[in-house]
Amino acid sequence: MTEKLWGGRFEEDITPDVLDYTLTTDIDVRLVFADLWQDIAHVLMLSARDIIPETAARSILGSLLALQERSERGELNLRPEFEDVHLNIEQMVIEDLGREVGGHMHTARSRNDQVSTDTRMYLRRVQLESVRANLALIDTLLSFPEEDLLAILPGYTHSQAAQPVSVAFWKTAHASMLLRDVRRLRGAYDRTDESPLGACALAGTSFPLDRQVTARLLGFGDVLSHALDATSARDYLIESASAFAIGGNNLSRMAEEVVVWSGHEYSLCEVPDAYATGSSIMPQKKNPVVAELARGRAGRTVGTLVQLLTMAKGVTLGYSCDLQDDKPYLWNAIDTYLSTLKVIAGQTRGLTFDSTRGEDLCWDNFSTATELANYLVSDHGIAFREAHHISGSLVSALLKRGSTLRDTALGAEILAELGHPVEEAVLARIFAPRNAVTSYTSPGGTSPDSVRDVRDELRRTADAHRRWCADTEQKLDDALRATLRAAREVAGGADAAKVLATVVAELPPLTQA
Repeated sequence: MTEKLWGGRFEEDITPDVLDYTLTTDIDVRLVFADLWQDIAHVLMLSARDIIPETAARSILGSLLALQERSERGELNLRPEFEDVHLNIEQMVIEDLGREVGGHMHTARSRNDQVSTDTRMYLRRVQLESVRANLALIDTLLSFPEEDLLAILPGYTHSQAAQPVSVAFWKTAHASMLLRDVRRLRGAYDRTDESPLGACALAGTSFPLDRQVTARLLGFGDVLSHALDATSARDYLIESASAFAIGGNNLSRMAEEVVVWSGHEYSLCEVPDAYATGSSIMPQKKNPVVAELARGRAGRTVGTLVQLLTMAKGVTLGYSCDLQDDKPYLWNAIDTYLSTLKVIAGQTRGLTFDSTRGEDLCWDNFSTATELANYLVSDHGIAFREAHHISGSLVSALLKRGSTLRDTALGAEILAELGHPVEEAVLARIFAPRNAVTSYTSPGGTSPDSVRDVRDELRRTADAHRRWCADTEQKLDDALRATLRAAREVAGGADAAKVLATVVAELPPLTQA
């Protein structure tokens, strides 16, 4: 007969290869803190509701507190023969207290609601860390020097030179995009922050549980009330994976620009030496490998999203072991996303731009041709579509003569021939890339004042997210401290119902309350 905790109906044990195929202990290491926390909260509630004997609850809580201290010291190791984190911790308690006492811990609970609770608790930490990492990169992007406001770069559409922009304009654009990633992460947090604990296997239980108490002890904002949905749901994982994939793609877009612009043909920027490597054969090379890897590793986050969607789509309501395969892929996406955020922040701090080169490219690529069209509209009263045609004709004529907008004398001559004379001094002013950048004064434009306004707005938004992050982390810390305090008091002989009434009253109410 098998000695597994679930093995009452089985006459033989699973084979070593089946155990190896099904175990998750290597993956579950990240969930130990959450499993211990929820074990303690669950036992406190069971004792307060007189579902398990008071003496058993005290002993179990003492055992769990000892395991929690071992875990904090890094001394708690999961054993593969017990399959997963849940059975490992239960087995440790039973080995400590015996099955007659330790066996009470799993009352009114299933691994189905346990794993969802653990994963949500871990994901909350990851989402908060991701928000912090994004805000750190955003702060780096927004902490640009004043000279970046007029450090010229060519803007691009269709990978072709478009209109001139500034380094500060480019940095604030990426900061704006990253703030949407923060909003996505916060939205995912809201859907993750619902407690499934107490849903049991799928149908609830006949025991008089208090799911609201355990939710508050675990720092959740709400209870996911429907038992079947609570144990079946994996959309919160998929939503998180989506946020990581979109965020990875946004980092990849920034990395792509750095890779391309650092090449000799552009020579617009240079990455710090610490974020580049050389060639094993070509001594002149400086390869922007961090940006290249960031661009490539976005594929991991996208792959995880597709894998999770594929995994979940064919699973009916109720737990199936298909869902066990969510965590290995998600953990990889998490590690990839967080490490990329942090290394890109370091690279960005040392990134330098060549404004002279940027200005030259703007001249050579006719980037300010639009300014002639705008001038003809505002000062000559010509309809924009006609002014656009005149400007295009000037560009065509200059190209045929092997010249650029820098040759303002030739430009004035051609415009006169077209019947729309403009003084050379005026052309020199409106065609200058720096003047064009300062002239775009519309909200969100490239002018220094417009960029400063956007930066101020982005900083205010980032500060609000930073406050939310700090408040949320404080809420989780307070909940953990309250749970451990209650466990110590009950283990020491105090009445569980009275202790919980005091402790829970100090915690924030649930959203639905």
